[in-house]
Amino acid sequence: MLSAFFRLIGTIFFREIVIEGREHLPASGPVILTPNHPNDLLDPLLTLFFSPPLRLRHIAKSTLFHIPVVGTILRRMRSIPVIRREEARGPVDYTPFFDACVGALAGGEALVIFPEGGSTGSASIGPLKTGVARIALMARARGIDAPIVPVGINYEDGTIFRSSVLLLVARPIDTAPFAELHASDPAAAVQALTEETHRVLGEHVFQAEHSRDRELIVLLEQVYYESRQGRGWAERYRRLDGFKSRVAALRRCCPDEMKRLRRQVARYRRLSRLAAAHAVGSPQNVAPHLLGTLGSLVAYAGWAFNWVPYRAVRWLVGRRRLPRTDVATLTIAWSLLVFPLAYLTEGAILGTAFGWPAALLFGAGILPLSWFTLRWFEWRETLGIRPPVPHALFGGRWSRRASRRLQRLRDRIIREVDRFPVAESGKNGF
Repeated sequence: MLSAFFRLIGTIFFREIVIEGREHLPASGPVILTPNHPNDLLDPLLTLFFSPPLRLRHIAKSTLFHIPVVGTILRRMRSIPVIRREEARGPVDYTPFFDACVGALAGGEALVIFPEGGSTGSASIGPLKTGVARIALMARARGIDAPIVPVGINYEDGTIFRSSVLLLVARPIDTAPFAELHASDPAAAVQALTEETHRVLGEHVFQAEHSRDRELIVLLEQVYYESRQGRGWAERYRRLDGFKSRVAALRRCCPDEMKRLRRQVARYRRLSRLAAAHAVGSPQNVAPHLLGTLGSLVAYAGWAFNWVPYRAVRWLVGRRRLPRTDVATLTIAWSLLVFPLAYLTEGAILGTAFGWPAALLFGAGILPLSWFTLRWFEWRETLGIRPPVPHALFGGRWSRRASRRLQRLRDRIIREVDRFPVAESGKNGF
């Protein structure tokens, strides 16, 4: 029940969840999933999309079990606590932890272990802890074949509501060769298996040298390919390597040009948000415009009911500067509190003004209405009719003038991109 609820939250938070390589997952356990960990809450939530068919057991740091509500959820989901060395006050006996993990594998369950040991928000994968390798080799020593399956979690932007995420499931790592080495040199076997897990996971995660570089690469790709086909995140992900190598080369050789490019891309992003850069749909395409007119009456009613709680959540999350790894967690937590309270308040106001039948009708319809509103504006954005922001109401001459400015700025950025020094690995990036 809890897994289904959290999958629903994930479906609401993300516009697009793409899973590639699902055929590499076994139909049942035992198996050890090792995702990267760029985001505190969203990463374990996304692994729930592998269940069913897998019966998941998450490894979670022991301090989380002492937090009200969070600890209850973790225990209900049968998560396994682990004491991290940096949080321990003395020597730690990991025997009970390893026994619990191997016991779960023996029962045909799937372990989810974030091998980096914590969420850092870094643009690249950090060093991996050796726990995954130790568990896998312990299981094999007891006759349990539990392959390691790295899972690359690739966010378009893990802090933004209704962005996209791509999960890349790698081929299972066979632990048999490492088990042979383990018989003669356990430490070398653990280290070698950890390095192999790191290598395979790295091949399925988009990484950059710095967080600012990653953001710039994603934005450059978006600007460069804005008018072309393949704008889904999975398609865009395939094109990022070419930009990555060129941005890295530019940062090393031409820091002044790099600063100018960052300013131009940041300005383009600001203007595109304010000016509603998407073009108005073609007048010959009558059906979308007709549907847009009819649906707008319903969609803007839903927008009106959700505007106050949406703005309230943004204000609450933005009150203080947060690490990127915590933004989505806090957004979801506040939304689970603020939106129900807002709906109750709006229902009470409607009941007072128009009678309780109106309040009951609102209560029954607000969730379907909100979902329709969300999907409706995204549909309109996909068609290029108008973007789903109130700024679209202020079209006219200003919007057309801003669109021309944006086009000129976009052309200038593309010219800069085309002059990038070409690194050897990025020759075919475009």
